[in-house]
Amino acid sequence: MLDTQDLQGAFKLANLTVAGLAVLTGVFQLFSGLQPFIHGLFIIAFGLLIGLLEFRIPAEVATYASFMFSFIGRGVFYILIASLVNGGSFLRVVSSMLIFLVGLVYVGLEAVPSITPPENMSTDGVTLETEDIV
Repeated sequence: MLDTQDLQGAFKLANLTVAGLAVLTGVFQLFSGLQPFIHGLFIIAFGLLIGLLEFRIPAEVATYASFMFSFIGRGVFYILIASLVNGGSFLRVVSSMLIFLVGLVYVGLEAVPSITPPENMSTDGVTLETEDIV
């Protein structure tokens, strides 16, 4: 039986690797034309968001991007990031494949009940403010 504490470091490493690859790939994609430039901006923003979630969970993310707190949601998000990367260089193709592979693994982990999501994929410590919007 796998303990979540044993996997905590592995999840953190995987998420920070995806964040770093996304930012690096997004920067390299900025110089490939107009559409890749726009994709690159989104990839950089998504990479920074993933990196931020490893250290702090903003209440807005818990409210508007709750899919980031389940294996299947985060896995599909990683697959989306991988699909935004345009080929064109060896680095972009390899990083896209690695991000896609991590996404597939996360989607598969949703079906394994003995593995629970790590602490940073939980909204337990996040305080959500409720406002009445009329």
